[in-house]
Amino acid sequence: MKGETVKPQRLLILDEETEQRILRNMREFRGVGTTLESALGALVLGQFFGWRVLKILHNPATYRKYEKVLGIEFKNLCPEITDFGQKKSIGYAITEKLGSFWAVVMGKRKVADKGLIDNQAEVEKHVAKHIAGSDGEEKK
Repeated sequence: MKGETVKPQRLLILDEETEQRILRNMREFRGVGTTLESALGALVLGQFFGWRVLKILHNPATYRKYEKVLGIEFKNLCPEITDFGQKKSIGYAITEKLGSFWAVVMGKRKVADKGLIDNQAEVEKHVAKHIAGSDGEEKK
């Protein structure tokens, strides 16, 4: 699914083998229930918005933990980015404008409100605000 822009038509798109692996991991899960709940939610969000948005929303350790809990790799089950991810994720839109996706993911470049999901007009406002703020910081 890498590089594809996809509009999901179903809540989850899984082949039978992957679905059974996730169900097995759910049955065998031991730990705090909210971790399992969050991992499942991340999979739904990843398929709807794309794995790049998940990378922006979660620190690398949490991203890997959710993959381990479910027994999957998000990159194999989620598109890289979707139309919804491009239009509604403030963090993704800012990384695109700055050309610094991995710097933001790894915490080398701070982006306020990177986890917000909103309508396209609000996304554009946040991007403009962040770019204006970045320009001021770089001039100091």
